[in-house]
Amino acid sequence: MASQKLFGTTPVGAVAVVEPPVSQWYARRARVAFICVSLAAWAVTAVVLSAFVMPLLAVALGLAAGLLLGLVTALVVRVWPVLRALWWWSLEITVVAAVVAGVSLAARVLPSWLLVGVVIVLVAVLVLVGPVRRFLSAWSWCVVDRHRLRLYFAGLARSSGGGRSGLLPLMLWARPTPAGERVWLWLRPGLDLTDLDGKAGRIAVTCWAKQVRVVPASERHAALIRVDIGRRDSLAGRIDSPLALLIPALRNTNTNADVPVSAAVPRIGLNLADMPDPPAPEPRNGRR
Repeated sequence: MASQKLFGTTPVGAVAVVEPPVSQWYARRARVAFICVSLAAWAVTAVVLSAFVMPLLAVALGLAAGLLLGLVTALVVRVWPVLRALWWWSLEITVVAAVVAGVSLAARVLPSWLLVGVVIVLVAVLVLVGPVRRFLSAWSWCVVDRHRLRLYFAGLARSSGGGRSGLLPLMLWARPTPAGERVWLWLRPGLDLTDLDGKAGRIAVTCWAKQVRVVPASERHAALIRVDIGRRDSLAGRIDSPLALLIPALRNTNTNADVPVSAAVPRIGLNLADMPDPPAPEPRNGRR
């Protein structure tokens, strides 16, 4: 009874790395993989070894090899959700490990006061220097978008009633843009672009963005899509046009032109009455 109370119920506030439906689905796949790989490896190994040893010994060695390969395959399939979660967070884990290792190595070489000074200088550069801060912020949002999109597709898979994580798309690449971020996805079987029609607003809410646009990214592969995430209006700022300097009245003044001047407009001071008329077109087939 005590063991059931201790292990039979989920403690309040506990977070599961792998959801129970997904874990059960992978457990069934692990059993199937064990049976298939064991039988196939047994048969192949026995046939190959029968040419070198006695048939009974070949069958025994094939059985042992099949059981070993089947066990390894089943173990990999069973723990695949955990390995995949570690892969999703591999960048963050690598960065944290690199920072901790760097600080630990520096602490062994530098005195404590110098180490504190170096850390303060690095943090000040990352926070106060504008280009560095904007660079880190832009790429950090790319990392956040990958996790938020994965969270949205996980919810979409649960709402479809399958309870499987096989619908999660493959996150190919993400890069910053002037308006936000751009993410390329490879959809798995069970999803297509029509499943995302009318859901751009929900994706924007999930990604903490202003707006989202989902479009195809390839003319050959329907599974390759692109998600454009907009967080700001890149055209909202005012840009002074250098074409306004073509106007002599504004060339030597400090007044900024509010309206850009097209280079196709004739120069100021040109008398259009002096322009010759264009020649009449030549008649075709004797007709005008």
